[in-house]
Amino acid sequence: MRPSCSRTRNWMLTGRSMNEALMEARTSAVLDAEGALVDADMGAYYTWLNLTRLTGADQGSFLVWFEGRTQALLISPKTARGVESQDKVDLNQLIDLAR
Repeated sequence: MRPSCSRTRNWMLTGRSMNEALMEARTSAVLDAEGALVDADMGAYYTWLNLTRLTGADQGSFLVWFEGRTQALLISPKTARGVESQDKVDLNQLIDLAR
């Protein structure tokens, strides 16, 4: 039995090389900024967890800055636990606090 024209056309559209299909998918990808931020947030958290296992971790500092936003997280022996500050500081001031 011979396939219908619509099936033949579908086969011809999908019968291209894998490289062509992957390149099209790569160039037509939709950016997911919110998803990327969640991924980065989780990556930073897991990095911090791993760092806490190292010898001398209680003397270390951890700084995460959310690019394009007005938020940062600083964990340091010099900063109080569980405190949220609304003070405006720049990245250099945060680095100084972390030292």
